[in-house]
Amino acid sequence: MVILFAGMTLGLAQSPAPAPKVLPLQRSFSSSQQFIIYNNDKILRARLARQVEDIKANFLRRLGLSDEWKSPIIIRVLTLRPSNQPKIITNAFESDGDQLKLQIDVFEPAVIGTADFDIEIYRALCLEYQYRNYVLKAGKQISQPPAWLIEALYEESRAKEDGPAAGLYEMLLQRGSSPKLEAFLKEKPTMYDGTSRAIYRAQAVGLLRAIMAFQGAQANLCTYLSKLPEKNATDAKELIKAFPALDQDPSLLAKAWVLSIADVSAANRLDPMTIEDTRKQLALVLDLSAPPNPKKPDEKPLRGPMAFQEIARTPEGRYVLDQKKDDLLRLESRSHPLLRPMIAEYRLIVTQLVAKPKRNVRDRLEKNQELLDAVSQRANAVEDYLNWYEAAKLETPSGHFTNVTDEPAIQKTQRSDAVSRRLDDLEAQGW
Repeated sequence: MVILFAGMTLGLAQSPAPAPKVLPLQRSFSSSQQFIIYNNDKILRARLARQVEDIKANFLRRLGLSDEWKSPIIIRVLTLRPSNQPKIITNAFESDGDQLKLQIDVFEPAVIGTADFDIEIYRALCLEYQYRNYVLKAGKQISQPPAWLIEALYEESRAKEDGPAAGLYEMLLQRGSSPKLEAFLKEKPTMYDGTSRAIYRAQAVGLLRAIMAFQGAQANLCTYLSKLPEKNATDAKELIKAFPALDQDPSLLAKAWVLSIADVSAANRLDPMTIEDTRKQLALVLDLSAPPNPKKPDEKPLRGPMAFQEIARTPEGRYVLDQKKDDLLRLESRSHPLLRPMIAEYRLIVTQLVAKPKRNVRDRLEKNQELLDAVSQRANAVEDYLNWYEAAKLETPSGHFTNVTDEPAIQKTQRSDAVSRRLDDLEAQGW
């Protein structure tokens, strides 16, 4: 019996247990059928389908294109992130029929609500258009679309919702000249911090608006993109050659670039946000929640700006706060002047936490919040008084003080001398 038991045990050990089945990710198609979204969350897939179609509509409208796509774009929202892999990445493969296959892998679901996700969608759309009528060649490297165009398309779409950062464009205008095109096309904005990338996007929007101001610019830009598989997107000569007006006189671009930046810098300059709108936008930016403390499960996690310190010390904290720093920078340029110093203080605190996550900024956060509340309460009190004054103002005079304000009637005295009688007769006759 012992030997039989041992044999049975050995046999069980030698027979491996069946591996658990890995269920395939469920998928959804967007309304144009171009985007195929893989994730098991049905609500997330539906939201992403609407989001990517909005981005695509803006892309087609800005370039004056019709929806004639050929290569689908696959979006996979995954939960496991391989080591040394970015949070989101766009891959291009060669599929059957020498066609391009595009796949966007999202390894952190939090990226979906950030600029990085929108930019990768614009990148995939540009790649699909570049290689739409191009036969791929084995071993030939995929040519990336212009970085300035992708960043400009995103910044323009963002400005439609949040308004342009007029102060940022005004700062660029004060420099007096546009960037050197050769150097600008070779810049890599993905390597920049939040502030530098915001400046790059402002310059990219200026460049896009400058070249789109010339006649036939949409068609010329599309032709330029379709030739990029055989060209270099960082070559300034190729970009200028794509636009006949610039090819004849390249100096026109620098002038148009500065004028387009000046045009954006004047936008909303006299129409700042109200205090109420500023508080609402700030509340959305600061809507954060710290991760729960496993040592204190009954304690509610911190929310709002007081959660900055806890978030900064998490593995993903630097990325989350870096995005908030960009949001605060954009809000600061459009905010009400009374609240702008407090928003700037929040931005400085977040910037320091990104650099040094263990820095203690609790006192600064509390003082800044107290100042923000005090200024808001005082502004609300002034607004309430003005509203009361406007509501209490009478539309018609009450007549209570007429006897005081009216001038006393002048009593006319009747004179009987000859001259006075003659004048009275003339007045009676109509003279």
